[in-house]
Amino acid sequence: MVRSVVYPKPAGQRYWNEYMQTMPREKLDELHLKRIQRLIKFAYDNSPLYRRLYDKANLKPEDVRTWDDFYHKVPFTDKPNYMADQETTTFAGEALPPEYRQYYFQTTGTTGQPLREHFSMFDTTRMADAFCYGFWDNGIRPGDSFYFAFNWGTWIGLWSLYWGCLRMNCTVYSGGGLSTEERIKAIISLKPKAVVGTPTYLLHMVTLARSMGLDLREAGVQVLTGGGEPGYNVAATRKAMLEGWGAEKAIDFVGIGELNIVHPECGANPGGVHAAEDVFHSYSIDSESGEKAPDGQVGENVITTYSHSSQIFIKYRTHDLVERHEHFDHGCGWTWGYYPGTVLGRSDFMVIVRGVNVYPTAVENLLGQVDGTTHYYELHITREEGMDRMLVKVEAREGIPAEQYADLTESVSRMYRDTLGVRLEAEVVAPNSLPRYELKSKKIFDHRPPEVRRKLDR
Repeated sequence: MVRSVVYPKPAGQRYWNEYMQTMPREKLDELHLKRIQRLIKFAYDNSPLYRRLYDKANLKPEDVRTWDDFYHKVPFTDKPNYMADQETTTFAGEALPPEYRQYYFQTTGTTGQPLREHFSMFDTTRMADAFCYGFWDNGIRPGDSFYFAFNWGTWIGLWSLYWGCLRMNCTVYSGGGLSTEERIKAIISLKPKAVVGTPTYLLHMVTLARSMGLDLREAGVQVLTGGGEPGYNVAATRKAMLEGWGAEKAIDFVGIGELNIVHPECGANPGGVHAAEDVFHSYSIDSESGEKAPDGQVGENVITTYSHSSQIFIKYRTHDLVERHEHFDHGCGWTWGYYPGTVLGRSDFMVIVRGVNVYPTAVENLLGQVDGTTHYYELHITREEGMDRMLVKVEAREGIPAEQYADLTESVSRMYRDTLGVRLEAEVVAPNSLPRYELKSKKIFDHRPPEVRRKLDR
């Protein structure tokens, strides 16, 4: 009888790693500080980028003795630090020799030069565990099958979820290289327990299957999972995915590719994700002052990762706005930091419309509030007479007569006025008139002059 070498846990166990997932906050913080101290020394000794940064800050590894030292003496890092380093070396922030390189990827930002990434075998195993926490808590077990509706390119996103499947000894069905029509037929034939994809693409598959005379609910898929864009924890989008596939659960994973980290969703499904504190340390800051934000208040997520040893990331500014809670009990039993609503916006991308701060994520979260509209949308930002304007284009639901679009448009605009405190322009368009994307969808279009345009990508 062959015994699994990757899955040692009994099926009746509640947690993937009970010791780590239920560790009291005080002990978690003690462990984090020890790990960070070791990582800072490793970075200083092995990464030219970090040696330069710390020498410039007059910082030696032994200077970091307390959390106050970490918060106030250790300099922040940001993507520009790595892009500048990449100009003179193959991989920015590298801390291991070439023989440790196992996987190569690059960031998917549509603006500027992508950041090159590589990962060691150790990195893939650590990243895999972060997925397993979410899988296990949502009922996934060894031998369950996953269909990847995904072309295996240089975007790490769903590759890392694949590592989680291997770690748990699950069956992987690859849809790489197939057309969407071929994937639909394969899923109905193979009947996997879970399907992996971005929310936009999984919804596109539902629509296309219907046009083919097929119903994806016949595949018996129980779980939808993935990431890459908002959607899994946007109520309207999540509801549409579950109904379209006839699935029981949608599991969200919010990841940051260059950091090799992911925030898993627990089985309690409270509308947010956890920090995988076995894999990385995070805290929130006031984006202007850099000071630590109080617990439960919105701040910028700052990450130090233990799962990317080949390239180091310490006190990395993600520019993601989150509402972090360190003492939040919604029944899952995890003691790890929790982020209701997942990523709420970007500190480097916010539009002021008639004096009101509007984050694109807040606009998306309200989609589906108006009956007769769908989750397919685009945001178009312009500047007229020195004032920012935002147009929300949203598709009408199938079967809605075109003569009703004007009334729907007015309802959408009024809904945003009532909820956000500012009236946004709206345009309801015909079903299937907006583009569909397999990977990260492009939903925000900034048409303002370059000197005022903010970054849309990490």
